[in-house]
Amino acid sequence: MNLPNVTVRQLEYLIAVAETGSLTTAAARCHVSQGAISLALSELERVLDLRLVVRSPRRGAALTAAGAQVLADARRVVGAMGDLGAEARGLSSTVSGVLTVGCYAPIAPFHLPAAIATFERAHPEVSVRFVEGSLPEIGEDLITGRCEIAFLYDQDLLPGIETRTLYDQPPRVLLPADHRLRRRRAVALSELADDPFVLLDVPPSERYFRSVFAAADVEMVVTHRARSFELARSLVARGIGYSITVQQPVLTRSYEGLEVVAVKLRDDVPTTPVVLGWASGPLTRRAQAFAEHCAELFG
Repeated sequence: MNLPNVTVRQLEYLIAVAETGSLTTAAARCHVSQGAISLALSELERVLDLRLVVRSPRRGAALTAAGAQVLADARRVVGAMGDLGAEARGLSSTVSGVLTVGCYAPIAPFHLPAAIATFERAHPEVSVRFVEGSLPEIGEDLITGRCEIAFLYDQDLLPGIETRTLYDQPPRVLLPADHRLRRRRAVALSELADDPFVLLDVPPSERYFRSVFAAADVEMVVTHRARSFELARSLVARGIGYSITVQQPVLTRSYEGLEVVAVKLRDDVPTTPVVLGWASGPLTRRAQAFAEHCAELFG
């Protein structure tokens, strides 16, 4: 984006308004007056000859379609300028700034807490923020610049996202503690064909699980759909059905304290590797450092 008359400050104000939805809140966050925010945005709109923000007394401030497109570039420019500033101050060995990390919601508890705590300890000049959602949502967040890097499954990724594999592991069957197959070292999906199935239904998980059943030549008949990993485990613990999971927590009990048994699948089924993803192009130094840190932490 070749915009010689646009300032980094104007772009920072646009980002603040987009993330807070309010000129007043954005002004407080940036430690300036609301008038300064409004004036900067008006000047930015004049230079670009675009309507970027719709202001409403009742609804606050919202980006137009053009504003959303400029926002993605603004985030990249501000991030790059932060890195350039660090280099200019002779801090080439220091990683600093704010890093926003995205994560596919069902795997967030397995990755975000450990990654944030250990990375900030190793790089105290970096402040890590995070967003979570479905794979399509996090993919869109990467493309638009809402986050710089994200934990994802390697499936249904949007064009323009590059990845680095962290690890891969086969799925397992979750059974209640009193299930007839609980003591098996491995089970075939055909042995569970008549049991009710609890699907972890966070897009695009259904497509992956259908591929698992198809590989085992078993029809997937969903009895219950859970939007969270822990709800699926709790339904299984209560004997309401069985489920399949890729992630395997250390704890073997549900929120109610009931046991859940994870058993290997005997079938040869597809896996879905956990990857770090980012929008095509160079990463900021803090995102590069985060990628290296996570490769060591989870690999």
